Amino acid sequence: MKKEKLFTITQAARTLEMGRNNLLKVLRNSDLLHSREPMRNSPTKSAVQQGLLVAENAEYSRGPVKVPYINTKVTSKGMVWIRDLIEKNSISQAS
Repeated sequence: MKKEKLFTITQAARTLEMGRNNLLKVLRNSDLLHSREPMRNSPTKSAVQQGLLVAENAEYSRGPVKVPYINTKVTSKGMVWIRDLIEKNSISQAS
């Protein structure tokens, strides 16, 4: 079984030719990412169920302590969906 290509938020933003923070704002406004702490910028249940985003558990070391966090990745299907969303928003703003 072939593993699907996953993009980090930064890679997705570069591919879509926009800034990372602007992409995060678009995803939060579209209810694909949580907007409140402590789950800020982690994918919503519906985004994961639709196959648009993936939540990966990761951790980093802070001295002797390992701190867990959620790393959000965008699927290929999610890239197409987000691109269409951005194009639709830019067309409606131009009108």
